[in-house]
Amino acid sequence: MRQADPDENSHEIDVHELLAKRRQVAVIWSVEDVQSVRPDLTDDQSWAVLKECERRHDASWGITWISIEIIAGELFPEPSTEKE
Repeated sequence: MRQADPDENSHEIDVHELLAKRRQVAVIWSVEDVQSVRPDLTDDQSWAVLKECERRHDASWGITWISIEIIAGELFPEPSTEKE
């Protein structure tokens, strides 16, 4: 018996369509969003920032550009540009 190839059975999923059927919404942030604030971060670093944003998520404030910037700075401080 031949095993199924996982890629053979992959389907495009429209997250927003699924949520609409349940009358739900979701705001989606991506590594590209993080990199628009911090272009020096890798995809893996940006993913770490998003995961920490999710962990700290507060329903009253959500995730914002400011929270992404702050958390990125905490996890991956920008190198100092000042000359001593």
